[in-house]
Amino acid sequence: MTQGLRSFNETRLTTTLLIALLTLVALVYAPGTTGGYVFDDMPNILDNDVLEMEALTIEEFSRAAFSSDSGRLNRPIAMGSFALERHFFGLDPFPMKITNVVIHLINTLLVFALALLVTRRLEQRLTDRRGHGLGLVVPLPLFAVAVAAAWALAPINLTGVLYVVQRMEALATLFMLAGLIAYILGRLHIERGRLRSGWALVLGGVGLGTALAVLSKESGVMLPVFALLAEWLLFGFGPAGTAIRRGLYWLFGLVLVLPGVAGLATVLPINPEFPHRPFDLWERLWTQAHAMWFYMRNIVAPDPGALTLYHDAFPLARGWNEPWTTLPATLGLLGLVAGAFALWRRYPLITFGVLFFFIPHLLVSTVIGLELVYEHRNHMASAGLIMAVFGVLLSGRQGDSLAFARKAAVIGFIVLYSFLTFLRASEWSDPIQLAYFEATRQDQSPRASYELGHMLIVTGGTPGDPRFSLAMQQFERAASLEPRGLLAYQALIFEHNRHGLHVRPQWWSGMREHIRTSPLTPQDRGALRSLVRGHRDSLIQLDVEELGKTLRLAYKLQPRGQVAQVYGDFLANIERDLDGALDVYKTMARSRPNDHIAWIQLAQVQLALHRNTHALASLDRAAETDRHARYHPLIQSLRGQAMSVPHEEPANGV
Repeated sequence: MTQGLRSFNETRLTTTLLIALLTLVALVYAPGTTGGYVFDDMPNILDNDVLEMEALTIEEFSRAAFSSDSGRLNRPIAMGSFALERHFFGLDPFPMKITNVVIHLINTLLVFALALLVTRRLEQRLTDRRGHGLGLVVPLPLFAVAVAAAWALAPINLTGVLYVVQRMEALATLFMLAGLIAYILGRLHIERGRLRSGWALVLGGVGLGTALAVLSKESGVMLPVFALLAEWLLFGFGPAGTAIRRGLYWLFGLVLVLPGVAGLATVLPINPEFPHRPFDLWERLWTQAHAMWFYMRNIVAPDPGALTLYHDAFPLARGWNEPWTTLPATLGLLGLVAGAFALWRRYPLITFGVLFFFIPHLLVSTVIGLELVYEHRNHMASAGLIMAVFGVLLSGRQGDSLAFARKAAVIGFIVLYSFLTFLRASEWSDPIQLAYFEATRQDQSPRASYELGHMLIVTGGTPGDPRFSLAMQQFERAASLEPRGLLAYQALIFEHNRHGLHVRPQWWSGMREHIRTSPLTPQDRGALRSLVRGHRDSLIQLDVEELGKTLRLAYKLQPRGQVAQVYGDFLANIERDLDGALDVYKTMARSRPNDHIAWIQLAQVQLALHRNTHALASLDRAAETDRHARYHPLIQSLRGQAMSVPHEEPANGV
């Protein structure tokens, strides 16, 4: 009777705390929901015309859901949600941010459920093995609430909520957490003899969970690795020699080994030069040793001055001894992982949490040529580190004299996280305010300086207005900072030309110097495209000779992808050199035969040259390679032009 009453009271307390926690999280994030779009929100949402559905039909929805060029699978679940919101609410970011907060609240409950399942199972296994469990000074449900609270309120996780496009990461986290919970529940069912429901949960959790997570963002591919960690520490693969163990071996062989080989086949061989990044493979790997410690420090003891949207000024490690802290940082990481493995029998909760943290970084912090540092890469990972740290803080024997201090420390962390995240969310409440804080906090970040200048212009900065002068100062500053890029030069040239002001020759020469000495990043290529489109659409009237010299140099050094598209656009629509544009687009289509954009652009030039038969063939190829019919209306329109306009085909074709 007493045990039942205690259990009832514990459940009621846990429920009350969870309700209070969800309310607190919503209140902490509320200021940030009034903010605007930032950075990658622009190409994926604001400037993505394909995301807009003319009618709510399956065809239109499918086209919109696959409208992102991010990732190999286009992240249709996240993009589909954006399409629905854009259809019903327009481009107002408020509903999108509210949706992100709701997803975060769901994830908070899932983190609680995972922490409770993990600790209960470890408690049981340790008690069976050595007669006592984890030795926590709080009941397991309260420990799980504490972990969920710290995760939900951790400042490092803010960008996964208020940065709209990172719904991709939040949804991947949701499906990975749900899939992992289903896997653990399934294994408990199997252990209790309920094989049918158990295997259904195991297979559904890993299979369906991974599929949904990957269709939100590619980081979801790590769910089977999380399941492998849970299986090892929580269940030990079942009794030796049983059908259950054999089945599990087959399962992990199918979901880990085969997909792993297939995944490696898609990325190998890796070009160690990383042609679109200002660093190579080895510089990235050495830098990640510093980045991992940066992440861990700011998950556990966040530094408000270090947490920011832009980390493009994060120091690059050139080698194992440059800076000298690189080797110690690397050895420290190896020691941390080795220590986690060594402690797995005595302190399995620490092992689980530490390895859980490192699993996502096996994908995003190793050999793939992503940008160096982003806080949202820890959205899933941070739950593991918090679990491990709180496991250490709250460990103590019965009657531990430090029990109160341990509990107070955990509560202190949660209160600190709440306060810092509220301050950070308040910064995100206004785009200008956010840009200002980012630029002043990260005063060595060219991206932050550029963004402040951009926001000042967007909000009406014109010559004679102090905002215009401040914007130009920020662009000049961004152009002078490392790592250099083309965005700041593009903004200076664009705004001065738009307002009839003098365009300094050194801005053009600065662009060309950067093109000569550095790989062109996606932002650099976007800067070139902005200048060409601005002139083409009569928004500005540039010095065509300077623009041509710049684009020819870029195409000469990096004659592929978006650079080729931009150069072809320049030739066709500014210099009116259709034959030159035709050569560029033909080369691009041949080198990228599965790129529907290349075939569409080739067809447009062929139509302009009245080579309609060849244009129709190019459009057929474009339709074949446009997997999700994103450009179906444009292809049909061009096909109609090709079939209706009189034409003369040259004897030699194209």
